[in-house]
Amino acid sequence: MDCYLTTRQTAELLGVAERTVYYYIRDRAETGFPAPAKFGSALMHHREAVLAWRAQHPSRERRRRAE
Repeated sequence: MDCYLTTRQTAELLGVAERTVYYYIRDRAETGFPAPAKFGSALMHHREAVLAWRAQHPSRERRRRAE
C-alpha cells in the first residue's frame, strides 16, 4: 500500500488543506481529480494519479494581503 496515500498525506503532498482535497473529490466532474479508492471507510489516493493531476493543474500563486 505504499502507492496509496491517506487524505491527510495527499493534502500535504499537494500543499493544500485536508478540506480542499475533499472539495476536489466532491467536484471531480469539474476538477478532474482522480477518484479515490475505498478501503473500508477510508479514502485512499493513488500517489501517481495525484501527482499526474497536479502536473496538469499547477497550484496558483497566492496574493499577499496589503498591510
